[in-house]
Amino acid sequence: MKLLLRKDVFSWALYDFANTIYSMNVVSLYFPLWITSNLGGSDLVVSVANSASMLLVALTLPVIGVFSDALGNRKGYLFGFTLSCVIAVALIGVLASFSVPVSSALLFGTVLYIVANYLYNGGLVFYNSLLPGLVDWGRIGRVSGFGVSLGYLGSIFGMLFVMPFNTGTIFGYPLPAWLAGGREKTFIPTAILFLLFSLPIFIFVKEKRIKKTPPRETVWSAFAKLCETLKDTAGYPGIRRFLVAKFFYDDAIATAIIFMAVYAEKVMGLPDRSKIAFFVVATVGAALGSLFGGILVDSFSPKRVLRASLVGWILCLLVLVISRDRFVFWIIGAFIGTFLGWTWTSARPLLLELSPPETVARFFGLYSFSGKLAAILGPLIWGLIVKFLSPYGVLFAYRIAVLFLALMIAVGLLILDRLKLPKVSSGIADK
Repeated sequence: MKLLLRKDVFSWALYDFANTIYSMNVVSLYFPLWITSNLGGSDLVVSVANSASMLLVALTLPVIGVFSDALGNRKGYLFGFTLSCVIAVALIGVLASFSVPVSSALLFGTVLYIVANYLYNGGLVFYNSLLPGLVDWGRIGRVSGFGVSLGYLGSIFGMLFVMPFNTGTIFGYPLPAWLAGGREKTFIPTAILFLLFSLPIFIFVKEKRIKKTPPRETVWSAFAKLCETLKDTAGYPGIRRFLVAKFFYDDAIATAIIFMAVYAEKVMGLPDRSKIAFFVVATVGAALGSLFGGILVDSFSPKRVLRASLVGWILCLLVLVISRDRFVFWIIGAFIGTFLGWTWTSARPLLLELSPPETVARFFGLYSFSGKLAAILGPLIWGLIVKFLSPYGVLFAYRIAVLFLALMIAVGLLILDRLKLPKVSSGIADK
């Protein structure tokens, strides 16, 4: 506990608290709802915005990592990315608060979101790279887990704190019209909170100075290394199979996170207060799922826990396809949160189990890259399904979109089921 309360360690972890305020309020809640409900845009607009930002991240991620290592000013670059993201989010709020043509709001709002989401995801490269300089390798897992825990708290805090700016009331008392009243009023408070809680990392975390060297790699050489790592997975077929499986289930999970609020409104008819309560329940489920998922991983093996989580995802999504009962929807939300925690907790240990110790860093780079690619395809397919099937009924379109997610996870599960673990691995054997 003393380690986690150390000023620099706590400040580093607090950045997870800060950035999840952005990811929950902007990515999962208010931007999709503002586009689809307030402006009347289609799900495809949200899909394109998310896919475009993640495509930019995937294309530049290897190069960002090279610059991070070579220039030795990770904290400075993190500050630049964070501040620029905060400004972009605040500008969405400014744009949304003025009476501009819907077409202009859709265009410029989408562009600003692409910029903000790119900067948020790109900044995580510098954020993660600061951790090894804070503590020794034997304690990195503990500090990282502490950051994840604060991230869950940040999601809940951000939703509850910003909600009055949407509803226009706090504890039953009305807020001034210029300050609150509508989804468009949520972006600026979210930007301020993101900036406020990120400040300690820039003040109290001291980055180890290294000799600055010009980056030795170009865009092409960085991607050449990535392709070389991909080619090397042929020698470790378990890793290749796992990454393909991960691509499919990550594809579905990333899409569900983006469109769950839209689904709650369009299909379940939940008001914003109920949506926020729903997300709080799901987030608590994810926190508990991560906690107990780690215990299950140690007891039963990463592969078994991951397999169980994917089965749980499929069952939950199938229930959503056939049921419009609100009580059932709330129960499913808690279970989805739990299975999300299990998925995140078991995937990394499984990769460690499959990877020889000397190749872990390279394969984790590929692991991260595959996650970015997965976040490109799923939202686009969801958006296309809803757009082209909506003439047959909104409920029908969304049910088919959810069914698509279940099928994607099922494909990932089938691929994972055929995964054979090495007889001698770096982790625990599959029992």
